[in-house]
Amino acid sequence: MKRFRNILLVAGLGDGPVPRYLFARALTLSKRNTAKLTLIDVVPRLGLIPEVLPHEVLELTLSHRRESLRRLTERAREQGIEVETALVAGTPFLEITRRVQLFRHDLVITDGGRGEDAASLVDSTTMHLMRKCPCAIWVARPTSSTGYKRILAAVDPDPTDAERNSLNSTIMELAVSLAKLEASELHVVHAWEQFGLPVDSSVDVWVKWQETARAEVNRRFCELLSEHPVGSDPQVHLVGGRPAPSISRLAREEQIDLLVMGTVCRTGIRGFFIGNTAEGVLQRVDCSLLTVKPRGFVSPIQPVDDSNRLSGPSGVRRGQTAP
Repeated sequence: MKRFRNILLVAGLGDGPVPRYLFARALTLSKRNTAKLTLIDVVPRLGLIPEVLPHEVLELTLSHRRESLRRLTERAREQGIEVETALVAGTPFLEITRRVQLFRHDLVITDGGRGEDAASLVDSTTMHLMRKCPCAIWVARPTSSTGYKRILAAVDPDPTDAERNSLNSTIMELAVSLAKLEASELHVVHAWEQFGLPVDSSVDVWVKWQETARAEVNRRFCELLSEHPVGSDPQVHLVGGRPAPSISRLAREEQIDLLVMGTVCRTGIRGFFIGNTAEGVLQRVDCSLLTVKPRGFVSPIQPVDDSNRLSGPSGVRRGQTAP
């Protein structure tokens, strides 16, 4: 699979070293894709306000982060990977998204952090990136250090929606390619809800309608699978019920290591994100995640002209690589 050419690894948010498993996953993807790798560390913007953080402490923080990035760079170059670093100041999701826009990265890799409450499995920065960053987002979990034994592709075929079907194709292509590279067991799921029948319908009418609806959903699902040769037979799951809990439950039951799914939006509306399914799944599963957006996605974040960047007291401008 040589899908990704320009990878951006979130190597830190100014709060500690990059996890080993995360860096290892970034190196593996970079080598397999012959991709350029950029390591970005974002120091929160408040850290550059002298009244909040003394200049000496700021310089010590930046020096530590530069050294950490330097060591990571050496390790990547030892493996023949083209690599560069960016130490920037500002709001993490904004600076990462702007970096993607300015340098045309096609994949962001992050560990996803942890949410602000016990029920959340990803932090707010990751959620912002999945909503607003125009490229694919890969959230790598610790299990990724041992590879992916089981990969699950979540699709939603709909013959009346060309945009959604295009996204389904991207999901399948990525999942199939990754399954071959990782020698993984491939699973494909389509979760569908049953709508359209009055609640006061008779039992016979309800059962007949349910059978008809399921047959139609199954037909669409089979058509999608037939369009994407997968080599060995995948494990196919057609489940009824609300998509978010259904997909999450299946991922746990099948011990999925990587879930590939789409964040569906209307391409002509800035920032329009259908969060009920995607966000619901993201907050429920603890496996690694690869989310992709449809072609033509428009980010609500405006790119920033580099000439308009603001300078901090150390000479590191907002969004600029530190010396």
